[in-house]
Amino acid sequence: MNASPTLRRPPLLVAAILPLVLAACGRVPGQFEILNDQVPTAAAGGGCTVSTNATLYQGDGRLDLAIVRGTADAAYLFFPLIENNLPSANNGAQDPNQIQLNGFNIDITPLSGTSPATDMVLAGNELAHFKTPWSGGVSSGGGQISAIVDAFPVALAEQLFNQGGVGNAPSAVLNLRIQALGTTNVGTAMQSDPFNFPLEICVGCLVTNVQACPFTSALTNPGNACNAAQDAPVDCCTEGGALLCPPPVASQ
Repeated sequence: MNASPTLRRPPLLVAAILPLVLAACGRVPGQFEILNDQVPTAAAGGGCTVSTNATLYQGDGRLDLAIVRGTADAAYLFFPLIENNLPSANNGAQDPNQIQLNGFNIDITPLSGTSPATDMVLAGNELAHFKTPWSGGVSSGGGQISAIVDAFPVALAEQLFNQGGVGNAPSAVLNLRIQALGTTNVGTAMQSDPFNFPLEICVGCLVTNVQACPFTSALTNPGNACNAAQDAPVDCCTEGGALLCPPPVASQ
């Protein structure tokens, strides 16, 4: 899977040249933001890529618990477009206000339409409140970078599926509260404004054409390029009672 390019970490600068405008403590709204959840595209040769084109975004997501693979890194991936609005203070040298990302804080909570079974799984569950690591540099003065974030643990998706209470219709909605974390080149810890993302959950709502494995023709619905369990209809096949999405296609 191809994420956006990661900038090299520059060396620390002497504090005397730093015109940082951070408050002594706390987060200053608007300085460090997640703007959107980007829509990924298929990459040549396989995998996916995420651009910084702010027009390629989606306002909510959908997770099909029936498609989640136990071997996947995450049940749902989030694709933030991150912006650093600290003032540009390059002065012909390295950028003291560039933010080096180190991860994301994620909190998953019920939003609307969830069943008592779903609420019970989420209540007090440490899998619903975690930090996931990531790295990359975003320049000051409105610099942007996109990322691919493991935003929903596979184990939590399996718990929700096994507990029951989630139907085929995507009527249950969870909220992903996401904050990017990082440090400026002079060591000031940064936390982005929180970004709230509604995520529908269902069982089988993204599954479309189902045949025995392998498919003998090209797929009509290849699914999300980064993760078949989310956001887009996907063709599937069955093998030994297991559902494979997207399915293997027999060579012609």
